[in-house]
Parts: sequence; C-alpha cells; structure tokens
Amino acid sequence: MDRISAAGATGDVPHLRRLWPRLADRRVICSECGWLRPLVPGYAVDNSAFAWAADAKAMAALRAMKPLNAAARAVSQKVGRRWIEASFNGILLGENQLPHIYGQAVRAARILGMSHMPDVYISGERPWDMLTFGTEDDSFVVVGSALVGNFQGVDMLFLLAREMGHCKAGHALWKAVIRFFLGEQGPQKGMMAGGIFNAILSPTALVGGALEMPLLAWARQAEITADRAGVLTVGSEEVARRVLLSWSLRSSYMFRQLNIEAWIKQQVEDDETVTRLSELTTSSTPYIGPRLKLLSQFVESPEFRHSLGRIRSIVASAAPKKPAPAPAPQNNDVLRVKCTACGTPMTVPKAALAGKSQLSVKCPVQKCGKLTVLKKNPKAAGASPAPKPPKKEETLNYGD
Repeated sequence: MDRISAAGATGDVPHLRRLWPRLADRRVICSECGWLRPLVPGYAVDNSAFAWAADAKAMAALRAMKPLNAAARAVSQKVGRRWIEASFNGILLGENQLPHIYGQAVRAARILGMSHMPDVYISGERPWDMLTFGTEDDSFVVVGSALVGNFQGVDMLFLLAREMGHCKAGHALWKAVIRFFLGEQGPQKGMMAGGIFNAILSPTALVGGALEMPLLAWARQAEITADRAGVLTVGSEEVARRVLLSWSLRSSYMFRQLNIEAWIKQQVEDDETVTRLSELTTSSTPYIGPRLKLLSQFVESPEFRHSLGRIRSIVASAAPKKPAPAPAPQNNDVLRVKCTACGTPMTVPKAALAGKSQLSVKCPVQKCGKLTVLKKNPKAAGASPAPKPPKKEETLNYGD
C-alpha cells in the first residue's frame, strides 16, 4: 500500500472539488469549519507513514482498560476541551494573529494530509512545552512562548509538525486523559517523585502507579511517532536532531556552545538498565539518547525515503509556477554586430558613429583581428540617392 497518495500531481478531480467548501482559489483553510485544502486533489498521507509500532501497541493496551477508556471519553467529551483550553489563557493564532507561526502550522498540517486544521494557541503558562489536547475528533495545540522566541523557520515547522502528527494519530484524547488523571507531567512528576521508598511502601502509590505507568508508557511511545511526523515534514534529520537537543536543554543558545558528539557519547555510555528504569518511572517523554537513535533508524529506512520522495514530488507540483523571466532591457545606446570573419559578437557605442558615414571595427579575438566596416544606411539617414555598391570589404549596415 502506498502511504502517500494523490489523485494527480497536476490534474483536478471534479467530483472531489464539488465536496470542497466554497473557497477562493488562493485560500487553503475555511475560517468557519477549519477545512484544509489538500496540496493536490486526493492527496492523503496514511498514518503508517510515520506511526511508531510501539505507540499503537501501548494505545491498544490503554483501550483495553475498559473503565479507564470509558472515563476518558466521558471527561474529554463533556468538559475536557473547554476546561483545558481555558486553563492555558492562550492567544489564538490565525491569519491576523502571528501569521508567520500560524502559516507554518497550516503548512505542516497540509503536508501530513490532515483534513481539518486544529486551533493553535500561544501561552506563557508552560513556556517550554508544546502540547496537544482534545478529543479524537476535535483537537488543539498549545505552543509555549519560550519556544516561539527560540525556534524560527524550519525549526518551528518541525515542532509544529510533531503536534500535527499527534493530532492526526489520535493522541489528543489520551493527552487530555493524562492531564485530567495525572495532572502536570514532567521529569519529576512520575510515581517516584515522592521518593522510591514512599513509592514502594505506600499502597496508594502502588494503586496510582497501576494507572499512571501505562499512561506514561504510552506517552513516551507517542513522542516517537510525533518525532517521525516532524522529520517526515521537514525532510532533514539534522534539523530534527538540532531542535530536539536544543529543546531538551531549554536553550538554543546553550546548544550552540556544546560539543554535541561528546554529549551523545555520554548518553550511550550511561548504564542502560538504570536509564531505562529512570525513564520508565519518572518521565512522560523518552530520554534524548535512545530517542535520537530511533529517529536515525527511521530516517535510514526505505519506507521513510519512499514517503519523503512522494511528498517532495507532490509539494513541488503544488507550488505556484514561477513567472517567466522578463526579457532583459535593450540598451539603445549601443549597436550590436558580429565580426564578418569569425562571427564574434561586438558592441559599438552609437556615439562613435555620430557624423560618420562609415566606421571600421576590429574583432576583439586576437587570432582573428579582422576589420568589419560599418556603413551608414542612406535610407536611415534620410538620403535620397541610391546606395553605392559595396567595396570588397565585408560590410554591415546600421540604422535600420
């Protein structure tokens, strides 16, 4: 199955066009319903183009927990989006509100083949976080204000594409569930945040862990899916690595001063067992070393190269055609002629011809050096007598 499909790279599909909202040709998003115009008619990206297998497995485990699944849907659908949305006190982005960021979000959503545009907010409540919440059918993204100040251009496109990947993969519901059931998440918010002995000896901690650990396990796998959606959108592992490392440091300035290779080596040499245990019990995001390793494996896969090639060809076909270059302005102050012996182009200032009936011009090519005699056209000069027959020298007329 082709993970990236389109009805035609340059053609149109009338029956598909009839289903589109009535938008002007240059508009790509409906301001009323959020519908997105596809890059080309019939363009679609299957989730399998970027989905991480362990993500689907962990999500299936969550859905198998019937009471949790029922509670999650009830909370999310009844009060979830409205409550979470209001709690961030964010600024809704759009064509008239930070359009350079909103435009990147729209571009990411269209490249990933999304049919509708999620709302995108900027908030200072959690300045270094990029978050996705909502239901399976209605999601929104919150961009931390510090990220806006530290990442621009293709770096911001990667970050926004990650969140669009979360939305497209159906992560918004379970992201909301984690916020409702577990509260704020971070490196110190796991079940061992109160101390390992407290976690082992307290019955309530163990009961909470039975709920918390499957959710955190899924959240870590979901981030790998998002990383893959981001790198598929920007098409560059170098960009993805730079952004993820800078993001983990909470500073793009510090990133530029670090020996990145030494840092990666340190991550590889750390005790893998202890690292995995720490990640398992304390973090909702994967640690940076294993995360970058999985990213490299994805980028090197034939599936990634095929999907990226398809996307690039479709994006290129959908780009506006470049206008034909304007013809170079003609310089009316010179006369363009060719050497009658070797054909070398020559230019002669018209001022050099003023008041003369003829002018000999030497070929600039050293091996040639022949003279071409320019004679004034009597018709152009307004003379009535018939032109004299040419002499033996090769001549060219000017003034026609």
